[in-house]
Amino acid sequence: MWGKPPLSGLLRHDRHERLTATLLALVANRPQGRALDAGIAPASAEAGPIVNALTARYAETFGRADDADLRHWLLTRLEIVGEPRAERYWHLLAVINGWPVLPSLAPVFTWFAEALRAHTPQQSRVQ
Repeated sequence: MWGKPPLSGLLRHDRHERLTATLLALVANRPQGRALDAGIAPASAEAGPIVNALTARYAETFGRADDADLRHWLLTRLEIVGEPRAERYWHLLAVINGWPVLPSLAPVFTWFAEALRAHTPQQSRVQ
């Protein structure tokens, strides 16, 4: 009834999946990363290279400069995806459609947001 999704939609989905995989590899319990498992505090010096690797990946994916503007843009996105109601929505959507229910990414998004805040210069309010 709905037909095939447009190619641009598939490309965006693939891009999102690759970014999520990178985020999980660096932050969650994965062989390459484990910031959460290792107890790396988001504001610590150890978190800096992880944040830099993630922002570089986002900048590359979205064709943007890896700068403070990108980091503030990412914080806005993380606040949206970190909203518990949004996660609940995706969980219910998976159940209703018979899709596999993914494990919660809330701890990963929370760690990344906290680390990003700690390792991002504040924007000046004076213009």
